[in-house]
Amino acid sequence: MARIIPEGTYLRKEFARQTCTSPWSKTFLEDNETITIIKSRRAIRDYDTSKDVSDELIYRVIEAGGYAPSAENQQPWRVIVVRDKKIQEFIGQIAVDRTVQLFGRATPRQELERRLSYIESKVSLERTIDILVTGQRFEYIKGRPETNGAPVLLVLAVDQTHVGNSQATLRGTGGVFGWSSPRHAVVAGGMMMQNMALAATSLGLGSCVSSVQLDHFDDVRAVCEKLGIPDPHWVPILCLTLGYPKFERTQGPPRQTPEEIAFLNRWGQPFSKKR
Repeated sequence: MARIIPEGTYLRKEFARQTCTSPWSKTFLEDNETITIIKSRRAIRDYDTSKDVSDELIYRVIEAGGYAPSAENQQPWRVIVVRDKKIQEFIGQIAVDRTVQLFGRATPRQELERRLSYIESKVSLERTIDILVTGQRFEYIKGRPETNGAPVLLVLAVDQTHVGNSQATLRGTGGVFGWSSPRHAVVAGGMMMQNMALAATSLGLGSCVSSVQLDHFDDVRAVCEKLGIPDPHWVPILCLTLGYPKFERTQGPPRQTPEEIAFLNRWGQPFSKKR
């Protein structure tokens, strides 16, 4: 018989007893299924357009996203599921145009080569730069079958009134009581987006997070109008494409180790595992 857990009851101690005897046990130091999913997630920009993504799978992805933490459990997020190809085309074209502006005009090619220096093959490096400066890198958002576009686009919006957030706070020019207020809703939205991307990977779907189409206030207003988002109360911050990968997932670029990115007690003092 299933146990009925009263609302507000926490089982952290019992859960800890059931799952492990030591936080440093060998089982928990090895990669488990969750960590494997995290490490295997890749940004997928080529989709098998012969396979549709069911509403059930989309539901499960969004459901997993909703389990992200948020300050005071306000859950300051809403997700718009876009299947309409005209809307996908509209949002995708914004991404393409902004990419051309950012990388094709504003960023020197030498700088792009520096940023992408982890790509060992010169041919691959040149191709990556070419699709960046021409905007082709974001064609997948449009959902076109001829360019292996994504069949589904999720648009994530967050509540700007959440925990004292304001337009000024989001722009980095204001805060609560004169302090620099954390961008609670944006942070919570980012965690929800990560949950959805990981859930998609676990379900055999490919996904890719993007924001270039929502980085400019004019574009945000245009997307709000197109999708009926009640701006300025709600603001779209991120998009996630969903679909079945057309090609096998490739190993991504090398990641920095904890020794390279973490400090112990004070900046500059490296952290390393000793126990």
